Amino acid sequence: MGPRRALVAVLLGSGVAAAGYRRRALTADGAIAAAVVGASTFGFGGAPAAAALIAFFVSGSALSRRRPVADEVRAAKGHRRDALQVAANGGVAALAAVLGAAGLASAPGATLGALAAASADTWASELGVYSPTMPRSIVTGRTVPPGTSGGVTALGWLAAAGGAGAVGLAHALAMRERRVIRHTFGVALASGLLGSLTDSLAGATLQAGYRCPSCGHVSEAPGEHCGTSLTLVRGVGWATNDSVNIICTVAGGLAGALLWRRVPRASPAGASGRRGGQIPANRRSGRESA
Repeated sequence: MGPRRALVAVLLGSGVAAAGYRRRALTADGAIAAAVVGASTFGFGGAPAAAALIAFFVSGSALSRRRPVADEVRAAKGHRRDALQVAANGGVAALAAVLGAAGLASAPGATLGALAAASADTWASELGVYSPTMPRSIVTGRTVPPGTSGGVTALGWLAAAGGAGAVGLAHALAMRERRVIRHTFGVALASGLLGSLTDSLAGATLQAGYRCPSCGHVSEAPGEHCGTSLTLVRGVGWATNDSVNIICTVAGGLAGALLWRRVPRASPAGASGRRGGQIPANRRSGRESA
């Protein structure tokens, strides 16, 4: 990555982070983390990765601001993303972009898959709460309260597909190769849905859940309620919402890397088959082919 591209990447990453902070979509440390993730993705991943990241960030921030108040109270951190949330959602994609610059052939697919998974999970979480039917645990199939980790609905799955598709479309259009748009969109859709499924499974089985022993208040974060410490009633203590998001994006990234091998490579430079300005052999003597 040359100095000019590095400067542009830093400016773009900082610009997106500053915009997110002004719109109260990011905390102060979240804005710093977003600038680092954005600059790394823009600089090493190129225009397709940049377009995918912007599609995820803009759509996710817009949806988070529309979350119902009741669910806002239920959430441990609210709608402003902090540094851990930014890293959990965008860190895998940024790392994959760096590895791509180092020569890893499947890295573009990993970047796309990780962002598609993060977007699918965000859309499912933000829009799934509007489902007219109660969510069901992905493990037991029993109905669970809205907002419960591991709870899924048909609307949530449709939203997950929409989130993955939005990222995939942005990535595909930025590649400027018509013949790869369908394949790239398919990689994003499959990777995003797999990441969202993994997130639901991890949320239902690993993510920590706490309850107040006095009133039964449920929370996903440790702390106190009614003057007493919350008790861990399910999952493991280290499996926070950020940990589950990392699992989600890793799953999406791995799926994207594997599926990327089936995406057609870019066409050779020049429609006549010339490479590097070379003249075809049948014209070097001044004769045209029959």
